[in-house]
Amino acid sequence: MPRQSIELPENIKKGLDKMASTFGMTQNALINLAVTTMVVKYDAEGTRIFFDLISPPTKRK
Repeated sequence: MPRQSIELPENIKKGLDKMASTFGMTQNALINLAVTTMVVKYDAEGTRIFFDLISPPTKRK
């Protein structure tokens, strides 16, 4: 399997460490899950997927 190096800000790396520990998964598995989800959603919805990522959350009444 090809390898890809990534650089993460320290606060994101700490959050990834915490998530991995909480879910009993490796950091690599979490990153693969996130990237796979993005690629699948992009294939299905195109660039529209980015609107949810950059839009501020809406308040529910």
